[in-house]
Amino acid sequence: MKRIGIVLKFSPMKAITSLFLLCFSVSLVAQNLTGRNPVIIPSEPTTIEEFKSLQSSIAITPEGAAAILVLAISLYNKNQDLGTKAVILSVLSKNRQKSTKPSAVDGMDLGGSDKYLLGQLDKYKMLSSGYWKGAEPTNGYRPSLPLTVETYTNPYSGDESTGKLKLFVATRGASSFRPVSVEKDTDGLWRAKEMSSLFVGMMPAK
Repeated sequence: MKRIGIVLKFSPMKAITSLFLLCFSVSLVAQNLTGRNPVIIPSEPTTIEEFKSLQSSIAITPEGAAAILVLAISLYNKNQDLGTKAVILSVLSKNRQKSTKPSAVDGMDLGGSDKYLLGQLDKYKMLSSGYWKGAEPTNGYRPSLPLTVETYTNPYSGDESTGKLKLFVATRGASSFRPVSVEKDTDGLWRAKEMSSLFVGMMPAK
């Protein structure tokens, strides 16, 4: 009797991709998450005025506020001065402090605890692109275009009608999605109140 051998071709990249898709699905179930509307960033601003304009049109929803913060984090890696100012504008106004430093914007700067978070961006470079859709360790955190941010809520996120909501920002660079608490500010725009989890390191790029 002849033995018939079957040769199976194994693709490491396909296996890794499949594993990430599986982990992504498991994460959604484990965290009991419900998706919000994805937010698309049409173009990256090159000045703080362009950022303000974009913020005024996008941060009109909780998920828009999270997307604007992700954009600010991304800008920091490309232009530290612009990125710093963008992060300041992404934070709830009552959490800022008056300042005359060059890094301030409109006479305001980050509070002490939030200012520490900027150092995390210097330490973990992958954070600048790790929250964009399509970015993952296996592709060097290269995002898909157009730049898109996906957010979720869980049963304990709160009620948007109260002006407060806890969101979870999707990322393929960690075992679970990252929480960020946002509030409706005095000017009607939504901004981040508690965002420290978005500044925690991620898996290194492959």
